Amino acid sequence: MKHLERRSGLTIGALVVLALAAAAVGAYAVASADSGAQPSPLESLRAGPDGPGVFARASDLNPAAATPVFALRDGREVSVVANASAKCLISKAGARTAGETCDTLAAIDEGKAISVTDECAASNQQLMEITGLAPEGITSVRLVSSDGSYQTTTVVDGAFKFDGTNPAEGAPYPTGVTWIASDGASVGTAQWPVEGDQFCIPT
Repeated sequence: MKHLERRSGLTIGALVVLALAAAAVGAYAVASADSGAQPSPLESLRAGPDGPGVFARASDLNPAAATPVFALRDGREVSVVANASAKCLISKAGARTAGETCDTLAAIDEGKAISVTDECAASNQQLMEITGLAPEGITSVRLVSSDGSYQTTTVVDGAFKFDGTNPAEGAPYPTGVTWIASDGASVGTAQWPVEGDQFCIPT
């Protein structure tokens, strides 16, 4: 599922859910305003009564079997676990599960497992990170901005990340991704519901 995380506890966009285990941050879930449907377990990122790993287990995945793929700038370790029909991106702060992004492989193909995390007013650095799961066979991901410029990152075990900062007011902002195969060919794109005025603007 597509979701956006903010360390200030603010959640925006359509079909958005949030789960971030940083101090003083709330967790919210918002169903798509277009469909009116309630999110399924694979379309949710809420902290459930069954504790950490609940969404991985709902996909018949074992969180303990997740393979580390990269670390975020705040020190969280990110791991991936998958089976024939679903995949999860699990982040940990030490031994504590900080978040899960789980969805079917078909939904991942559509870009519904992308997370945008920004610091808002939590610090003066205005850091922003974009993490997500890429379709099978994708070796790199191109992050496209509103002015047509882009940057590219390598996919590791089906996962990717971009490190950046919140766009300044009036500056280009990320609008989506392009999936790139091993031969360099573009094999699809995915957008997410975050507009330029919805990113935190540095003050």
